[in-house]
Amino acid sequence: DGWDCNRAAMKDESDAQRKRSGWRGLIGYRTTAWREGYGEVELAVGPQHMNSIGMVHGGVYATLLDVALGHAVGFCTVPGHARYSTTVSLTTTYLKGARGGVLTATGRINGVSGRLVTGTGEVHSEAGELLAAAQASFLYFPGSERPEGVPMR
Repeated sequence: DGWDCNRAAMKDESDAQRKRSGWRGLIGYRTTAWREGYGEVELAVGPQHMNSIGMVHGGVYATLLDVALGHAVGFCTVPGHARYSTTVSLTTTYLKGARGGVLTATGRINGVSGRLVTGTGEVHSEAGELLAAAQASFLYFPGSERPEGVPMR
């Protein structure tokens, strides 16, 4: 399992080296799977995730998709190394609203061309309903296009 492998590879890194984004803390998602070409995050929906009509805000779906895809793009097993990238585009299609529960977002890499990476992602309800889908492009920072990545910053 790539997730366990990567956690083991990162086990010896200090918390200061494994920076968590403030956005992650604010939104409250957690990583549930992470391996080469694949990322998965989940979110237990709370009142802070709702829009004014009592549905999960579309920005929450977009965030989960961006994060799951970013995980897929950023996977690296070399201890002390990371793969840095930035989102170039994220096209999200909203298919169904949710009023609560646990949402799961998955991201998969479809192709790599030099430093440009493309992928697709989905958000599902805990009942397995497809709620949103995305296509995205990411740009690796120089050196991060290599599977071994670069030394952590």
